[in-house]
Amino acid sequence: MSETYELSCDCGHVTMTAKGEPKLSLFCHCGSCRQLYNADMLSATGWAHDNVELPDESKLFVHKMDGKDMTRYGCPRCGMTMYGVHKPGIPVIPHALFRKINGGELQDELKPTLHLFYRDRVVDVDDDLEKSQGGEAVGL
Repeated sequence: MSETYELSCDCGHVTMTAKGEPKLSLFCHCGSCRQLYNADMLSATGWAHDNVELPDESKLFVHKMDGKDMTRYGCPRCGMTMYGVHKPGIPVIPHALFRKINGGELQDELKPTLHLFYRDRVVDVDDDLEKSQGGEAVGL
């Protein structure tokens, strides 16, 4: 059975849908993701374009990172980040949106499978997931 996730920002102004399984689910520790998402590490899923219905860009704020091919999209009313697009060019949806529709818990099928760019971390993480020192685990 294919799962459908109806996602929205905190105020409900922006909605989007993700269907099926993500291409990847991970924690990213690279400096670019930390800067773009203003977080100690990015916790997110990456989706094939065919598996997401993204919101109309006119409803979003768009933040393009200087000097990088990385963009973050979010709600201009409540400020919530909805997704980003960066290497490898697929929509990257933060896990927070999935937790929001599941009582604060991340669905088992969406749980991260590895850490990317762990060498660049600012926070040590003690878990059993693979700690890829660069992006080689996903072909970056």
